[in-house]
Amino acid sequence: MTESKFFNKGIYTVFLGAFLVLFQIGIYFVYIPWNAERLQITEAEIGIGLLVFGISNLIGNQTSGRLIVPRIGTKNSIALGLLGMAYCPLFLILSPNYLWFLLVYIPFGFFVGLFAPSAQAQISMIESKTAVILTPLYHAAFSVGSLVGAFSAFFTIKYIDNPPLIFLITGAMLILGSLTIYIFGLSKSFEALEKTPKFKLPKKTILIFGLLMMINYATMGIILDWSALWLTKDLLVPLYLGGAVIVAFNVGEISARLIASKMIEKTNEKLVGGYLSIIAGIILFISILTSNFYIIIFGILLFGFGTANFIAVIYRQAIRITDEPIALTVANLVTLGFAGFIFGPALVGYLAEYLGLTFNMYLLSLVWGLNGVALLIMMRRLDY
Repeated sequence: MTESKFFNKGIYTVFLGAFLVLFQIGIYFVYIPWNAERLQITEAEIGIGLLVFGISNLIGNQTSGRLIVPRIGTKNSIALGLLGMAYCPLFLILSPNYLWFLLVYIPFGFFVGLFAPSAQAQISMIESKTAVILTPLYHAAFSVGSLVGAFSAFFTIKYIDNPPLIFLITGAMLILGSLTIYIFGLSKSFEALEKTPKFKLPKKTILIFGLLMMINYATMGIILDWSALWLTKDLLVPLYLGGAVIVAFNVGEISARLIASKMIEKTNEKLVGGYLSIIAGIILFISILTSNFYIIIFGILLFGFGTANFIAVIYRQAIRITDEPIALTVANLVTLGFAGFIFGPALVGYLAEYLGLTFNMYLLSLVWGLNGVALLIMMRRLDY
């Protein structure tokens, strides 16, 4: 078998893992209002749970990049992450009280922390060896999973009154996905793993890129975690349409990510990562002002399209200038980025409880637009 065929196996299995992770999470996020009502918990308490997830995720990121990947390779770390998170959403919706709800977020965050940097590191390694633009397509697999998950939740909520059965099935899907990746994924011999250097702070540019990712992830939960609650509570949309924002956002993301490589080749990464993010923020802000469900959903779709490749451009810029192993650079970026989950969910939950969920949506459009401006400034500095 040629080397390119081995790389293709790695690409397809990583895409499969990304799809499955967000498929399951996409379904769970639509069930958040149901679970919150079942446990009688507030927006701020949900935010604390996501804070626990973020701290645990950060630990998983560094464990992956510094300990696990250098020893067992990215493929095995990806498979282990999928296996570990498989039934965490099931345990979340079976939690008998708020304490157990918080405790389940610990393994959930840790195993997502194993999966995310390992998968991105493998894609970045293959990119560096083949010169093919893969990161936007890899992120598209996440978006497709989230879209299919949210869309599936429309039907499960409306026609299947048995949430434990739903997450029992999705957990089994992740276990099968883990086995598939373990058997058919990229062989460790093709990874060219480097010995992890002694701990040191990443260079200034990597830190700044990580900070931009942190701001992005800190506010990402406004769409994924809170949009269903926002639609049903503030706009009085029926529960089965609670995933409409997630669906529209992911349709926009998928569209942009599937054509990202062509867009980058024909234009440049400044347009794809920076200018489109600024335009998208403006469009979302204006659509929310209307308070019209259909206009907002269309605005969210355009927002997803415009911001879809922001993170992919950051990864590509950082890998281009790094002088450390790719797996470690990715782990550092993911750690910095997912650190947003440490303060983001709690802050967003607090703001939701005291200033309203609609305020958070305005905040999202403003923050992501400013992030686009900051990315453009960084890329211009790198050019010089």
